[in-house]
Amino acid sequence: MTLRRLVFIALVLTLSGLAGAESVTLVTGGRAHYTVRTPEDPDEMELKAVAELERYLARLAGREALEAAETPSVTIEIGDAADNDILRERASADQSGFFIEVTPAAVRLAGTTPTATLYAVYDLLERLGCRWLMPGQIGEIVPALGTVRLETMSVVELPDFASRHLQALPGGEASDEWALKMKLGGPTFPGSHSWNRLVPPDEYYETHPEYYAMVDGERVPTQLCTSNPAVVAIAAQSIIRMHEETGETWFGIGPNDGGGFCECESCRALDTGDTDPLTGEVSITDRFLTFANAVAAQVHAVHPQIKFAFYVYHNYMRPPKKVIPDPSIVPAVAPISLCRLHGMGNSICPERNYHQWLIREWTKICPEVYHRGYSYNLAGPNLPLNYVSRWAYEIPFCKRAGITGFRVETQMSWANYGPLGYVMAKLMWDAEQDSHALLDDYYTKFYGPAAEPMQQYWTYMDRLRRNAPYHTGNAVNIPDIYTPKAIDDLSRWLRAAHDRARTEPYAERVHIAAESFRYLHAFLRMREAAEEFEWGEARAALDEMREVGQWMHDYDPPLMEQHGGVARLNRFWAREVEQGQERTHGGNKLVHAFGDSWRTFMDPTDIGEDLRYFSPRTDDGAWKTLKTYSQSWSDQGLRYYKGVMWYRQTVSIAPHWAGRRLMLWFGGIDESAKVWVNDTYIGECETNGWEPVEFDITHAVRFERDNLVCVKVTNNRLNELGTGGITRPVMVWSPKPAEPAAEE
Repeated sequence: MTLRRLVFIALVLTLSGLAGAESVTLVTGGRAHYTVRTPEDPDEMELKAVAELERYLARLAGREALEAAETPSVTIEIGDAADNDILRERASADQSGFFIEVTPAAVRLAGTTPTATLYAVYDLLERLGCRWLMPGQIGEIVPALGTVRLETMSVVELPDFASRHLQALPGGEASDEWALKMKLGGPTFPGSHSWNRLVPPDEYYETHPEYYAMVDGERVPTQLCTSNPAVVAIAAQSIIRMHEETGETWFGIGPNDGGGFCECESCRALDTGDTDPLTGEVSITDRFLTFANAVAAQVHAVHPQIKFAFYVYHNYMRPPKKVIPDPSIVPAVAPISLCRLHGMGNSICPERNYHQWLIREWTKICPEVYHRGYSYNLAGPNLPLNYVSRWAYEIPFCKRAGITGFRVETQMSWANYGPLGYVMAKLMWDAEQDSHALLDDYYTKFYGPAAEPMQQYWTYMDRLRRNAPYHTGNAVNIPDIYTPKAIDDLSRWLRAAHDRARTEPYAERVHIAAESFRYLHAFLRMREAAEEFEWGEARAALDEMREVGQWMHDYDPPLMEQHGGVARLNRFWAREVEQGQERTHGGNKLVHAFGDSWRTFMDPTDIGEDLRYFSPRTDDGAWKTLKTYSQSWSDQGLRYYKGVMWYRQTVSIAPHWAGRRLMLWFGGIDESAKVWVNDTYIGECETNGWEPVEFDITHAVRFERDNLVCVKVTNNRLNELGTGGITRPVMVWSPKPAEPAAEE
C-alpha cells in the first residue's frame, strides 16, 4: 500500500468520526432526498457529471426517473460548487485527481478538472455497485438497490499513473464513454515518428538532398541527416511555428518508422559503437539524442515550456552511453523487436528481462518515461489471447520503476480478450489492487450463473499463452498454443457456460466469447487445410473468419478497430489462401506439393553463390533440416538470425505434365529470395514474408529425373513478426491450357 493511500485512509477515519456508523439516504421509494448544486457557469463535463449521477441513481432505485422529495435533506455539490478547499488542494496533485466527501448534510464530488469531476461521480457509483465491464449496455452492471444510501466518508483519489491510454480502443461513442467510466485519460503521449513532419521531404528533398540520410552513397528521404546544423534549425523552427499556430506544447521528435538511417561520416561519428545484443544492430541512440538536445535548445530559447517525445524503439532502443537527454525530452519504451506473447518476469521468455532493464535504465536518466508497449501479438488477425496475468505483473512493476504513464497499443477486441481491458484500466488507476479480486468481481457480475465455467475458460487461455515456448509475432504459433486438447477443454467450458446462461444479458455475454472461439476454430481449420494443400477447404474457413470477424467488428459496441482482425487477416493470410485456391481450381492443377522440411545451410558471410550451393553437384548431405510453414526460425532456435539461408528440395514431375506451363509458387518468403532449378537461375523477388510469389520454371524442369529446387533467402531487416526464410507452403502448379483458336 502506497503512502498516498495510507494518508487518505487516515483522512477518511479522521473526518468520518465513527466510520460506518452514519449513513446518508439519497433515494427512497423513488423519491430523491437531495438537490444538486453546480457552479455558476458549469463546464460541459460538469453538466455530464450531474446527468450521469441522476440517471444512475434512478436506475439504482429501480426507476426511469426520480421524483423530488418535499423537503430534500442532502445537497450534492458538483465541481467548483463543492465546498472543501483542503480536499481540493490535495486532489490537485494530478490533473485527474478528485475527492468525494459524504456528510449527513452534503455530498461533495469534485476534481482538479471538469473531467476529473466526472471521474468522481463514476467512482461514487462504483462504490454503490455499478460496473462497466465492457463498452455499451451489454457491459453495464447496475444493481437494483431500491433505497440508495451512502456511508459518510472523505476520500481523495489520485491515479498511480498520470497518463492512462489504451491506444486503438474500438472507435465510437460507447468506447469513449467506457474510457471515461474507467477513468482512462491524462496527457496523451504524442505520435513520435515525426521527422517527415518536421523536415518534409516534399518541401526540401529536391532542393536540399543533403538534409536527408546518406544510404549506400546516395541521399534518400528515408530519415534525416541529423548532424547537419540546417536540419536542426529547420526542425526547431517547425516546432516553434506549430506551437504558435496550434498551441501544442508536446511534440514528437523521433525518427520515421523503419530504417534507412544516415551513413555519412558526421552522423556515424556520433555513435558510440554500442550494439543491441539481440539484433546485432548498432545503436544510434547517442546520435539521435545529440540531435534532439540541439533542437530542444533552439526551441527553448523562444518557448521554454515545450516538451518533446520519442519512442525507445528499433536501433535507438538502448540507453545512451554518453549523451544525457534534456529533461524536456520524454521517451516511451516501445520494444517492438521483443516477444509480445509473454510479459515481464516470465522465465520462459528471458528477453522480457531485457525489457525490464530498458525501463530501469531510461527512468534513471529521464524524469518522465512512458510505457508504449504492445498488448497483442503484433500483426495478428485478432485471435483470442488472454494477457491478464501479464499486465497484472507489468503495471505494478512500472509503478515501482517510475513510469509516468501508458499509451499501450492494443487491438482490444472484447470478444477475444475478455476481461483484459477492464483489468488494465483498473490497474492503471491503482496498480496495487488485487488483480484476483478484480477478476472474481468481473466474472461474478458479468457472467452471473455462468461465472465458474467462463472463469475457467479465460484463465486456461491465459495459462496457455503464458506457458507457450514461442515468441514469433502474428499468428504463426496459434496452432501450437491451441492444440486439439486445448480446443476440447475450451469447448467444454463454453458449452457449460451456455447451458447455465439461459437468461439475458448473460446468454449474450457468453455468446460473444463463443463467436470469438468460432473465429479461432476457423483460423485453425484454415491453417491446417492450407498446409495440406486443400485450398478449397482453406478458402471456406477463410470466408467463415471474415463473416465472424465482421460480426465482431460491427457488434454494438464495435469490438474491433479498423486495423484489427479482418484487415490483418486480409493483409497477412488471405492472399495465400485465395491464390492457392485459384491456382488449383477451374482447370488449373496442383502438380507437386513440397514437404514442410527442407535441407538448409546458414550462410552468414553470403558466399554461397560463389560456392555454387544451388548446383546439383553440391552435396547437401551434411546440411541441416529446417521446417518452413509449421515452425518459424524462432521456433527452431534462430530467433534473431539475420542473414542468408539456403534451402534445397528435390521434386519429381511426372512426364504427363510435359507440354504444360509449370509455375513454382511460394505462399510466403521473408524477405528476399533467389531461385534456381537444376542449375538454371530462375529469378528473384523481395517480399514482406506474407505476400505469395511465383516463378515460371517450365524451361528448367526435367521429366526423366529428380529436379533440384534451390532457394537463397536473405533476411536482413528486423520486422514485427520475427520470422525469416520460407514461411508458408510451396507448390508447383500448372495453369489451365488455353483453348485452341476456333477455325474460321
